[in-house]
Amino acid sequence: MAIQLHDVFHEALSLKGDLEMYVVYVLNKDGSPLMPTKRFGHVRRMLKSGQAKAVSTKPFVIQLLYDSTEYTQPLYGGIDPGRINIGEAVINEKGEVVYEAHIITRNKRIPRLMAKRKAYRQASRRGERLRRKRRARKCGTTTMFPEGRKLPGYKDGVLAVKDIINTEAKFNNRKRPAGWLTPTARQCVQTHINGVRQICKILPVKYWTLEYNRFAFKRMDDGSIRGIDYQNNKTKQFDNVNDYIDYLQEGRCILCGCNSIKHHHHIIPKHKGGSDGPENIVGLCDDCHTKVHTNKAELDCIGKRKKYVGAAIVNIAMPHIYDELKEIFGKNLFVCKGRNTAKLRSEYGISKEHCSDAVCVASLGGNIPLINVNDSSVFTVVQFRNHDRAIIKTQYERTYKLDGVIIAKNRKPRFEQDKKIPALSDWYKNLCEEVGVSKARALLSKLKVAKSHRGYNNTKRLMNGAIFLYEGKRYILKAYKSRRRYLEAYGQEKLFLAKECVFVQRKSLVYV
Repeated sequence: MAIQLHDVFHEALSLKGDLEMYVVYVLNKDGSPLMPTKRFGHVRRMLKSGQAKAVSTKPFVIQLLYDSTEYTQPLYGGIDPGRINIGEAVINEKGEVVYEAHIITRNKRIPRLMAKRKAYRQASRRGERLRRKRRARKCGTTTMFPEGRKLPGYKDGVLAVKDIINTEAKFNNRKRPAGWLTPTARQCVQTHINGVRQICKILPVKYWTLEYNRFAFKRMDDGSIRGIDYQNNKTKQFDNVNDYIDYLQEGRCILCGCNSIKHHHHIIPKHKGGSDGPENIVGLCDDCHTKVHTNKAELDCIGKRKKYVGAAIVNIAMPHIYDELKEIFGKNLFVCKGRNTAKLRSEYGISKEHCSDAVCVASLGGNIPLINVNDSSVFTVVQFRNHDRAIIKTQYERTYKLDGVIIAKNRKPRFEQDKKIPALSDWYKNLCEEVGVSKARALLSKLKVAKSHRGYNNTKRLMNGAIFLYEGKRYILKAYKSRRRYLEAYGQEKLFLAKECVFVQRKSLVYV
């Protein structure tokens, strides 16, 4: 960013009106943070005379080009944790807010990305199994196992093996290390810590306060619950939820009512947010379970989605967030409760915002009364995906066309296939009933087939959130347009010609 950023600084100040709301952050020559300043005229003269250089424009950070012996005063930071929205703030000894930000995370996308990765890996492994099976048949090396085949390493009972796999059972190798977190919770912890470290790069924060809350979900549903009442739920007398479902349905399939239960089916699938509670699970036999998954039968039951998902993830992540902050601030880390934050916020008449809560949290940790709490500017920080190492972009389905029109996808119905476009087997069956077998075969022979194939990512591409400059101004990449000839930026209606733009930075947490 070796452009004339002092001109950008001058323009930004002229557009912002009341300068008392804004702060310039200062770094020493060695990159260590110094106290922020509101002496905008002095900053402008230093930039023009070459005593300092601009490091970034949002937030506006300058770095001194000479060694400064200025002492720093203690600053007090606070964080209001959350899954999607995180509030951060820093105040000084006088109670003035010197930094206030609202972080919007991408935590909700993590489960979807994990599900996509799982599907790609399963497809790849299945393809490899089928290739090995075809090769074995060609070479005449297949073997029959009438009683089933034990996997190496599997001790209890007999486990049937698909195709010709001869590897050790996967579940013998799945050992989670101590402190293991789910990908969603781990990403939540990392986002909180990265946000704090990003602040510490521009401000000499000495003390930090964390709003430490743990949520009791049963009490959130019923405020009168106490003590042993937590154990008195519907499934108290049963070993698990499945046993409770068997008891409710008397061991019979809920659809046909005749066959015994073989599968416990989620009414709303788990990957769509379905709950694991008994209100979202039904017992089905083998035939009915297959019909439900191939869209040949529908359940009349109404399932329920997961409740308090965000609070559950924060519950899991909170102790780890505390431990990480403890390593950064040591004895200077404090905690407070949400009720204390709410009380202080009502005393000052502050609106219920995540960044405002963070200001109150910082005030509680330092025991400092606030002044001019509504006069500070708030940064909005959006989290973007920093890396995408996935080679596979998407999996395209096998497509069947008749006279250029798509009439079917896949030879047989896949799991949760779109009902608007049936599988080839269902299309052919319906066609036989409508026009007869001979005409159906004639139409079948006219079909054009596009095989299933994968789409691949360009591993060298710049992802959304990259910062670029156009005519000396800073913009954030939102998407490529017209075969990457134009760029779309956040908050801008016009498109930018790609060859005239200069990419300068790539970060996960971006100030917008």
